[in-house]
Amino acid sequence: MGIEKVMAKEEELERRVDFSSIFIFLCLILFVVMMISFAVYCSFINLIDETCKKDSGFLPPSNIPIENDRYFYSFCKSSLKAAPGSGRADLSELGLIAIRLLRDNTTDTLGYIRQLIGKKGLDPSVKRLLENVCLVLYSAGVRKLTDEVIEEYKAKKFLKALIHVSTVLTSSTTCEDSFREVGLVSPLTKQNNDTKWLSLISLQIMDFVQK
Repeated sequence: MGIEKVMAKEEELERRVDFSSIFIFLCLILFVVMMISFAVYCSFINLIDETCKKDSGFLPPSNIPIENDRYFYSFCKSSLKAAPGSGRADLSELGLIAIRLLRDNTTDTLGYIRQLIGKKGLDPSVKRLLENVCLVLYSAGVRKLTDEVIEEYKAKKFLKALIHVSTVLTSSTTCEDSFREVGLVSPLTKQNNDTKWLSLISLQIMDFVQK
């Protein structure tokens, strides 16, 4: 009877040892998986950081200066990191995300322009510029971004995509300047600036991808 108890205890001890070994092994596997996932995540975050660096060699159109390099980097990084799917995107996918951000921004801005035009009591001079300049330019930009640029980018027709995004970029500055030139305060400064920065981000990534 004593021998049987000893043997039973030994078997129970062996089971505990086996369970502990399995548990430790599973913990090691989980740790390795977590470390790999963290490394992959960091590599994607680093990709966004590197992509947004102004000294990367990208040159914007000569008539569109980047007034604040630090702001460009901050805006670029925060915009891309906040976009769904950017955390696991490669450079090419990051370019598509940037174009979609630009498309969404111009679409929202177009809606805001229409809202302002319909606002009662709006300065007639401001309304005229909104209707004759900004509405026309943003309507064309939304059409280009929705119907052409994304498909051109996917098909690797980068020259056409670059031209169309550059047109959207120029449109945002033209809209903004139209108010300044006649001494009026633009009601679209934030929207135009966001369009400009997102256009520059899209152009910069496309410039990288096609190289």
